[in-house]
Amino acid sequence: MYNLTFYKFTLTNKAGDQQVLNLFNEKEDLLEIMNDFCSHMCANINSYRDVQGKYRTLSLANKQVKDDVKRIITGYLASAHTGEYGKIQDGKTSNTKYDILKADLISKDFFYLIHVPKNSKHGFLIFQKKENHGVKVAFESAFNTFMRSKGISSYYFKVKHAPVRYLINNFLKFGKLREFRLISNAEQSLNMSLGREELVVKLDKTGNAEVVKNILIELFDKSSHESRIPFLNHKKIDEIAFVISHDGISKTFYIRDKEKIRTNINVSTLLDYEDGEATLESLVRVSLGIINSAA
Repeated sequence: MYNLTFYKFTLTNKAGDQQVLNLFNEKEDLLEIMNDFCSHMCANINSYRDVQGKYRTLSLANKQVKDDVKRIITGYLASAHTGEYGKIQDGKTSNTKYDILKADLISKDFFYLIHVPKNSKHGFLIFQKKENHGVKVAFESAFNTFMRSKGISSYYFKVKHAPVRYLINNFLKFGKLREFRLISNAEQSLNMSLGREELVVKLDKTGNAEVVKNILIELFDKSSHESRIPFLNHKKIDEIAFVISHDGISKTFYIRDKEKIRTNINVSTLLDYEDGEATLESLVRVSLGIINSAA
């Protein structure tokens, strides 16, 4: 199964102003700096420890491919981590060929794509999703460190999830509403935040679920990040989270903070294969097609 995760990235100065990516610092093009960074990643392994204390490494599995016309950089990342026991077995006899020790690095290669549009303040970063190999935070940190090493210290590279219409439309149109949560922030007292209150409502299989789903979709399309939300006979509330299931997958949507929506998309049926593996060309084609539908 090939799942791709879509992110948006920005570059801000110390005042928090987003920059035009191909013309920041008056003359710099982020596409060229990203390409230099990928060359650095190809020659140097970035190592770190995650929140669980596992030793991890991140590098490029092979030299990146840069397309100046499409303004993309593509290839395969190599991510490895320690902390697991296991065995490598013979496929025919099941005999153990190699014991994996807790200190051994378990490595996987996976597809990535970087898109730096011209005259835009937002770019796109796509990673193939692999279990236990999340690299968003490590990539973001490594690139900021690389910029500082090149003397570009007045700008900050920030990566966030990118909800895409391809994912949203399919879930909202064909999915089934399972539950929703009404979230209200507690009133502040003595300048202290007292947390929040949540009301969780689970739906049965009656027609009411479809009615509520349509109300939530209307709110989803219209609500802004700033506004409080009117919902049925409730007072205006701060946020509504709702869970929709489609094709055996459940996804949580948010009325206001849409950047919380996790954008993992199964693209297996859209790809071309050689020897059981998706081709790089089809991964790039499908990724760019989904980017063009990005919110």
